[in-house]
Parts: sequence; structure tokens; C-alpha cells
Amino acid sequence: MRIVIIGAGPIGCYLGQLLKQYGFSPLILEEHPEIGIPKHCAGLVGNTFFKNSRIPLPRDLIKNKINGAIISYQNESFPLIRENAAFVIDREKLDKKLCEGLEIKKETKLLSLEKKDKNYLLYTNKGTFSCDVVIGADGATSMVRKKSGLKIKPVFYKGVQFRIKQKVTPVDMVQVHFTRPFLHFCWIIPEDEKVIRAGSISPEPLRTLESFMQKMKIKNGIIEKMGGVISIGYGETYKDGLILVGDAACQVKPLSGGGLYYGMRCAETLADCIKEEKISSYDSKWKKQIGKEIRSSLKIRNFLEKRDISFLEMLFNLAKKNHHLIEKIADFERHSFSVFSLARAIGKGIPKILFR
Repeated sequence: MRIVIIGAGPIGCYLGQLLKQYGFSPLILEEHPEIGIPKHCAGLVGNTFFKNSRIPLPRDLIKNKINGAIISYQNESFPLIRENAAFVIDREKLDKKLCEGLEIKKETKLLSLEKKDKNYLLYTNKGTFSCDVVIGADGATSMVRKKSGLKIKPVFYKGVQFRIKQKVTPVDMVQVHFTRPFLHFCWIIPEDEKVIRAGSISPEPLRTLESFMQKMKIKNGIIEKMGGVISIGYGETYKDGLILVGDAACQVKPLSGGGLYYGMRCAETLADCIKEEKISSYDSKWKKQIGKEIRSSLKIRNFLEKRDISFLEMLFNLAKKNHHLIEKIADFERHSFSVFSLARAIGKGIPKILFR
């Protein structure tokens, strides 16, 4: 079986390593000249990221350990303390580690594809490739998804992030500042004692981030700028040997935009399906694992996007009042589960409100 993976990001390369372990020799086509660049990720992962990876990942990927977050809106804030909640990682180093030993053709951009007889023909700027299975791991704006005819239509959100020479305290806490509660937000992630990652997800992320930096009195020392698009949605990810995984498949947390953890779990499911010669079961299997969580989070996001400021402020104040419960209940990887668990603990009937 000839397998071609489009995209040598972390999900495409992680899948490639798993398939290689299973005896396959996938070819990966990557449009950029260097693996890991440009960056499109905040680089914050939950504490299960390393433990659950089937590929051993070196601990020197970790730049900082995070023990909680400070949540802010306007002039109000509250802390959420949880020991070893997350890690700040070196995303470029992660990508380069995952690509080791794989067959990757760089600077090779997919232009179009078609099914001919039993094979797929992939037309690129570096010629035509033939394969039995095409896997789109080519990110939020996936060309494979556009050309596939699969029934999946994401909603896109824009984000930017700067790496900045700046000291911040506490150095083990992420800061999340909502510009409109639970929808658009800015963040400060301490990379170490001297460098922070400041970013924003909003309709105008660059303007929002610059305004946020001014408010936080962060003026100079920008080391690096990066930006990207987040694909939020849910839909079809398999059809006749053509497959989507990771951001291309919208395997992303709808309430935060994080995609590494879900993408890796789904890559594992896909690799197992290929090994077992049951590729057509991939779509149903990954949805059985995390589909309910994504659908529920999408409903929560859709509900909140339609609420006025007063309702959202009420939710922020409710969260502040019950921050001690959030510390006990919150799950870094399952946001809707956290919302409903908190609602049950508070006893305010929030799940009923959300789905009126």
C-alpha cells in the first residue's frame, strides 16, 4: 500500500512514525523548505502530552512547567491553581524530532488531486505522485480538504503570537485575558524567566494583541512573530481512501483552539485502522473517542457567541466565585466535560440554559 501524507507538521510526522513502526513506508509532502517553520502554535500542552505519546518524546522539549492560570476580564481576575497542569514546549524542536527518519519531500506543494482507476494522482509543483491512500495533515486551510469533496466546512478564527524578551511573575502561571469573555482572548505564556509568549485570538488579532501589550506595558523586545488560522468544526473525514487528520479534520478544541492532543490521538486511531486494514472505520472510531466532546464544545461556543455582554459577565463572575471548584474539576483536554461538571457542582442548571 502506497501512502502519501500531505503536511509534515507534528500530526503528519507523528502519524508517519506510527505507520513506520507498523511496517509501512509513507511519503510525506511538505510545502515549506524547513520542518517546524513557520510556527502556528502557542506551544502549551497538558500534562498528559508526554505520557500518552506512543513515540518517546525527550523531556528537553519542555521550556517551562505551568502550575495554573490567572483568568482576567476588564479589571477583575482570579487564579486557578493546579500543580503540573501544563508544559510550555519548543514547537520547532518537537516537529524536527518527529520528522527524524521519515521520507519527506520539502518545498513540494499540493496543487490538485484526482482519482484514476484505483489510485490517486497528486499534482504538485514538483511533479505528479501516485498512491493508494491520501492523508491530509495539511492544517487548518487544508488543500486536501478543499479538493476532497468531504462534507466538512470549518469556521475559521485568526490568531497571532509574539515571543518577547520580558520578565513576568509568576513565572509558572499562564495569564488569560478575555476581551469578550470565553470568546476572544489574549494570553501571556512564560517560556522561561526572561521570555514570554503573548498572543491573541480575535477578529483582528494583531490589533487586539498590540492593544493588549500596551495595556500590559509590554513595549520592546520582540524576538519572533507568528500567526495562523484555527479551523473549528465537525464533519466527514474519510471517503474512498482519502483521509483527513489533525487541524485539517477540525480535530481541535472548539473553546481554546488547541489541536496537538486531539490530533495525536486521532493519528493513533488512523494508524491502527491502516494496520488492521480497516481504514473505512477511521471516521467512526475517532468520533467515538472525542466526537461527543467536540460537538458539545461547539454547541457551547455557538451559544456563547450569541450572548450579550451582560450574560457573559455573569458567567465570568460565576466562575470567579467558584474558582475553587474549577481547580478540582477542570480537565485540560475536555472542556465541555469541565463546563457541565462545574454546572452540576454549582447547581445552577447551566446545561439547560446553554441548550435552550
